[in-house]
Amino acid sequence: MSQDILRTDYAAVHRAWCRFRKAKRPSPGIDAFAYSLEANIAQLVFEIQSRSYRHAGYQAVILHEKKRRDLAVATVRDRVVHRLLYDYLLQCFDPSFDPDVWSCRANKGLHKCLTRTQTFLQRYKTSYAWRADITKFFDSVSRDRLMDCLNRKIGYDQTALWLCQQVIDSYSVLPRHGIPIGNLTSQIFSNIYLNEFDRFIRHSLKPQAYIRYGDDFLLFCPNQRLAHTFRDEAASYLKSSLHLSLNPKNDVVVAAKYGLKFLGHAITKNFAVVDRHTTKDIMTKVTTRNISSYKALPLVKSAHARLPWILLEEASENMFDNI
Repeated sequence: MSQDILRTDYAAVHRAWCRFRKAKRPSPGIDAFAYSLEANIAQLVFEIQSRSYRHAGYQAVILHEKKRRDLAVATVRDRVVHRLLYDYLLQCFDPSFDPDVWSCRANKGLHKCLTRTQTFLQRYKTSYAWRADITKFFDSVSRDRLMDCLNRKIGYDQTALWLCQQVIDSYSVLPRHGIPIGNLTSQIFSNIYLNEFDRFIRHSLKPQAYIRYGDDFLLFCPNQRLAHTFRDEAASYLKSSLHLSLNPKNDVVVAAKYGLKFLGHAITKNFAVVDRHTTKDIMTKVTTRNISSYKALPLVKSAHARLPWILLEEASENMFDNI
């Protein structure tokens, strides 16, 4: 079987541009790149093939959802490179990922992850679940450790490895640590990095069931004592091998029969609904423009019933503002 090599010819970079551009709203940066598209792509091809490409800086964007998120938005030309790398890394790494990793993968996603969690709650209703996530995961990723993970799989492709290094070294929170939340490549990098943890869980701890979405994960164990033992061993592995720490706010062991909170949802073996904190946040953000998206969420009945009244209040306010 031949090994996959990153294509860096004009057609490959142009295809990366098309995939990047798809479904994105017009912006000054996108319009400027598209205005001289052929020249810009040709320049990128030259820089990548001659290894003179250098990643530019980032624009800082702050989002406030359940918690503050500091996004780093790259330039358009760099995001085209991200797309080129992402598609390549996906085909190289995704087949080897754990089947119960549900984030940033084709035919996976949040809703299927929630359904899978319900299946485990039904199957292991007398067990205990350890639920946890990572403290400041993206800021804590060791760039050297990440490059080691990449080198083991794609070390034969020196151009791809060099380009990964350029993207990884373009951003840092602490010395030799951190990948930007805003990069498309960070999605695949995070799964590559945490694949080490997935393998430790599966092959060393061997719980009844394991599921991960991003840096949130669940383990099912036959009893409470074993759940705490697995928790201690997993925390030690994360610290020593991946330089990561558990978030104490979400580090809990619960009886599966009572259900649990996971990924912003309250989940039992019979239902999964958006939890109270997230629902409260949603109610403050509903507008005529986004209500269709929120209507599709599994909100509790009382919250669904409130949506039309929120829109009515918004319409009334707009009417009086125009008088």
